[in-house]
Amino acid sequence: MKRYLFALTVVAAAACFDVSNSVPPTLILSPILDSLFVGDSLVPRDFAYYNGDGERANPGPLSWSIGPTSVATINPTTGVIQGVGKGVATITASGGNATGIALVAVSRPLDLTLLTDTVVLMQQDTFTIPYAVQKKDGSATDTVWFDPSPSPRVTINTSTGLVTAVTSGGAVRYVAHVTSGGADTVSDTGAVVVLGLADTTAPGYFFQTVLGTANRHEGGPAVAVNYARLNGKLAFQLVDTALASDASMLDSMIVTVPDSVIAGNTTFDIDSISPNEASPSRFGTLDAVCNPPRPWATWRSRNFTQRFAIFTFSHATPPDSMAGSITITQFATATGGGAIISGRYAFVAQRTDVYFDPLGLEVIRGTFVAPLRTRLDVCAG
Repeated sequence: MKRYLFALTVVAAAACFDVSNSVPPTLILSPILDSLFVGDSLVPRDFAYYNGDGERANPGPLSWSIGPTSVATINPTTGVIQGVGKGVATITASGGNATGIALVAVSRPLDLTLLTDTVVLMQQDTFTIPYAVQKKDGSATDTVWFDPSPSPRVTINTSTGLVTAVTSGGAVRYVAHVTSGGADTVSDTGAVVVLGLADTTAPGYFFQTVLGTANRHEGGPAVAVNYARLNGKLAFQLVDTALASDASMLDSMIVTVPDSVIAGNTTFDIDSISPNEASPSRFGTLDAVCNPPRPWATWRSRNFTQRFAIFTFSHATPPDSMAGSITITQFATATGGGAIISGRYAFVAQRTDVYFDPLGLEVIRGTFVAPLRTRLDVCAG
């Protein structure tokens, strides 16, 4: 089983502290994300405790809890975890007037995950549905297949999962199946949306998945712009935003490319960028928008209710030299000027709060149809 694939929530650190101390005590659990199969167990999480003076100390006996218990249970004294059902559970440890939080993802002995569960396409676009299979028996042979499309608006190759968009309309359901060793069969369901835009006055639409220590399955408005850099040449930016239905959370994904988009069937690599390089010091040498050093991307999540934020920046991991790519699949001239573009992106990004921890990596995948406009005032003084 590939560890950490089913990370399905956000890790939010919490701490209770004595207000007489200058610094709140901190309890850090590690790993912050782990995984196991139903019926298996995990040893207690390691921890590091820092007192109100910021010194490493002994917090005393820890009290452990987990939820939901339909996913996993935990021994409240020893911290040993037992997998119960598919899903993700939050582990909480308390001691020394501090609280630490970590995640555990529990999988069935055979599981299928659709890595892009909702696909947004323009007419005539094609897209092969990506998926991942997890299995306890690593030697068993997998067979994956798809149901035929229930609508003439899209076609689906039942063997490969290749989707072809025919006509625009509402979401079309698709179903994927996997069997391993000819025994149990597991299924998962997604959707295909074929979007047709006539002009650039209305926003487009995107849908993306984020997998890591934060997880999202979200969609919303998508807009694209060819904009004038400080040197006068045109660059490109795609902005996807997703607002929770109760307005408690706002996520955004931004890809910036130093070159403009003028045609379809074009792929740009997405390179790494450090938080310092992505500094928003406008018009300075570090402005990665008005002076983009290379193609880069970011994914950000702001939780207004719990008052925390996650910031990530594209980050290549060996042996890959690039963090990912964005592909413009179609470029169609729009009524009244501008263009309508479609495409997809996939890249790895590193959280800034755990920048040197491999578990801080997020994998962002998305598809989009968006209006493409030209602006000359983005970086104007």
